[in-house]
Amino acid sequence: MRSGEKKPDLDSDLSKRLLGGRPLSRRQFLKTAGVAGAAIGLGTGVGGLLAGCGDGGSSGTTGASGDVIKIGIMGPMADPTGMNVLRPAEMMIKKINAAGGIIGKQIEIVGPIDDHWETAQAITAYETLLKEGVHVILSGSDDNVESALLSRIGQNPDVLYLSMFASTQGHMVNVRDDYEKFKGYFMFTAIDDGLYYCVEEPAIMLKEKFGWNKAYMIREDMVWTEGIEQYFKDSAPQKGFEIVGIDVVPLDVEDLTPYFRNAEKAGAQMIWTMISVFGEKLANQAWDSKVPIAMFGHNGILNDYGYWERSNGAWGPMATTSTWGSLEKHSPEWRDFLTEWFTTYSDDPRTPMWLGECTWRGIKAYQEAVERAGTIETDAVIKELEMTYYPDAPVAGGFYGPGEGIWPHTWAMPIDEAERAKADPTRGEGLWMSSTLNPMTQWQPKEIAPADSFVLPGTPDDYGRLVTIWPPALAGGEYQLPPFFPESPNA
Repeated sequence: MRSGEKKPDLDSDLSKRLLGGRPLSRRQFLKTAGVAGAAIGLGTGVGGLLAGCGDGGSSGTTGASGDVIKIGIMGPMADPTGMNVLRPAEMMIKKINAAGGIIGKQIEIVGPIDDHWETAQAITAYETLLKEGVHVILSGSDDNVESALLSRIGQNPDVLYLSMFASTQGHMVNVRDDYEKFKGYFMFTAIDDGLYYCVEEPAIMLKEKFGWNKAYMIREDMVWTEGIEQYFKDSAPQKGFEIVGIDVVPLDVEDLTPYFRNAEKAGAQMIWTMISVFGEKLANQAWDSKVPIAMFGHNGILNDYGYWERSNGAWGPMATTSTWGSLEKHSPEWRDFLTEWFTTYSDDPRTPMWLGECTWRGIKAYQEAVERAGTIETDAVIKELEMTYYPDAPVAGGFYGPGEGIWPHTWAMPIDEAERAKADPTRGEGLWMSSTLNPMTQWQPKEIAPADSFVLPGTPDDYGRLVTIWPPALAGGEYQLPPFFPESPNA
């Protein structure tokens, strides 16, 4: 590569190159991003033990069904999304088995089975896992695909279904309204309001620091962002923001500069982004166009370790949610796990998307629930899962059961801040809310980032640092003004 030349964006020209120029859906994007970045199409076998979880062997030991716990894995296994379920499972189950298993039982991984982002494939995967006699399913299937599984999940309440991708509030209506049928369904992401407020709260922080109160939203044209737009319209003005515009952007967009100019003309001081498809393109074009407006929100590509190299150090003005920034502020348990992940695999994904952290919590929660219950009997484990709470997790939160709040089995947290710090907070109607504690991070050059920023082993000395700027408990630094901002100290 020539000096100063950027590597191609993960989301650059993929539809033309891989889909004959047709617009990319979110599912197609993630599939093609995986092809472009990782060549990770393993795991389509059914019913076997996953090779590689042991020392070159299987993930568990075979034996009578009473001697093993069968954990099935399904999702889009040919891209980083599915791998964010598989890789944590590989690492954690290897260690659990080496330490004697869970209550003396070894874990056997069944699958992984690729759902190809397709409903029919997901139904086949789910039914296959049931036939294999799994006790638990770790799922990376997206919201649309998972919606087609809900009736089947309701017919099999004795099989735990731990959802790592979905955030749709409508899914959880089933648990709320028909608990006995859907008691085995747990959602490890926050539902829609949590995804909104984890953007609004750092926006309030920036408003208080810089005086920015004119807000503009750029969201991709997808269903999940429609609900967030409504929260934006309803909540932001109540928090002192003036909404100066909203743009809904098609997924196959090539040039984002007109949207930047719209925001500038509207007098925006901050742009809230809700992006899953073209986020890297947006960040790079904002850097190249020297957009003097703070931009932050959901953007999975920016928290990928390889972004800094691909973009040739395009570090501002974009900030995004991520769970591996400023690892010096996280618990030793999470920091050590992240280090192991990064050093175990030489290909992408070497750092987690949100599903990777959800899967880490999911396996940890299941292990601890079984150990507390002293059995793998489903009802007993469910009751213990409903007592799960991790105040020190990257996305702090936990669960509650029926009669203890509006949305049982969604990732939630106490409303009272003092209760949030407790290992066993009080549960009850009106006491909890969807977790909003998804950290906001910003890539920063080494020269600007805090000197004590944790650096993953083997990272080049001049590589950028992913710095957490919110929430305060995990913040390793502050939002930095890019060099082209007026009066930026980093010019």
